[in-house]
Amino acid sequence: CRFFIYTSENLLLSMFVVLSVIPVKVEVEEGEKSVQLPFKTTKYLSGEIQVIWERYEPFQKAHVFTNGPNQYEEQHEVYKGRTVMNKDLLETGDLSLTLKQPTERDSGEYKCLVWRKGNFIRKKTVLLKVKGWFVCLFAGLCDCI
Repeated sequence: CRFFIYTSENLLLSMFVVLSVIPVKVEVEEGEKSVQLPFKTTKYLSGEIQVIWERYEPFQKAHVFTNGPNQYEEQHEVYKGRTVMNKDLLETGDLSLTLKQPTERDSGEYKCLVWRKGNFIRKKTVLLKVKGWFVCLFAGLCDCI
């Protein structure tokens, strides 16, 4: 954004402001029961609200909520039966997504996009890292990456 401050005759000040939101980082060990991708916003979201949790690279819809019912038919098959959002999310503003049985393949960048009547109104980025296990063939020991 660029802001200008004027007097009646001259430009006094010009400022260029860059707004950026630092993504939340979440780490979990593979084998945990679940992990939560957090997003808390304004309580009492009104109107026709759609909440979409998407994963990037590769692009996959993890969860879609539209004004009450969850839209499981829109989510990518790797998330089917593995995602849950709070039932009262519009009243509480808690748009967090719980991902069950996280695996290393779930690691990546997730975005939660909130729409009202087709207009974009909120966004949250979460970086998820699921730490996996590997076997060290030389030492015969397991180590966590």
